Amino acid sequence: MSNDEMANSQQQSRTRLILLSVGLTVLTTVVGVVLFIVFDRLTQQPPQSNLAAVAAIVDGEEFNGVTLIDPPRPVADFTLPSHTGQPFSLSDVSGKVTMLYFGYTHCPDVCPLTLIEFKRVYELLGEDADKTAFVFASVDGERDTPEALAKYLEVRNVADFVIALSGEESDLRRIGLDYGLYFEKRTDTGSQANYLVDHTAASFLLNQDGELAMIFAFGTEASVMAEEIQKLING
Repeated sequence: MSNDEMANSQQQSRTRLILLSVGLTVLTTVVGVVLFIVFDRLTQQPPQSNLAAVAAIVDGEEFNGVTLIDPPRPVADFTLPSHTGQPFSLSDVSGKVTMLYFGYTHCPDVCPLTLIEFKRVYELLGEDADKTAFVFASVDGERDTPEALAKYLEVRNVADFVIALSGEESDLRRIGLDYGLYFEKRTDTGSQANYLVDHTAASFLLNQDGELAMIFAFGTEASVMAEEIQKLING
């Protein structure tokens, strides 16, 4: 074989190796993309409907938004100004099951939706509604005066059964320790007067002895909450 023929043969071999390498790279890339798409489809969360909680599987059981505190945990009594202008103490509703929620009147979404659910729970309870207290404690005492709270309850159509409270930030932080409450004014949105407050969105259920018995995640179905309340009342 001449030198030219040998050179041509070597060149052809190199070309085949290059083409084979490129082909394997392309094939690997395509397989990777396909696997990524399949994995993404399989792990994609289902869309939420009406902000209802998406069910999750926890230890083989479907999570319905209810966290049971077993045994129930004692919480400290507290007193805050109410929307009526009179002070309200947690012990004032001793003997009743109490739904407690921390929010604020300028909240654009979570708080109004929670009060809608409170109204549904109240209606579902029927005769047991009189054995249940619904308390809305503001984390924005700077703006949520008793007058503002009273107007807010009227606008939200819950004034006939919800007790609204407000107080100094230091008081709410002290009270919130029993509930793992988080709230923080956001300084990156709105004006100095028109700000938002990030806060815990869960609702807390106290039994007739004033102990923390359950925590309801935001989005828990009203029927589920009503059922749990009735278990405490009739338990």
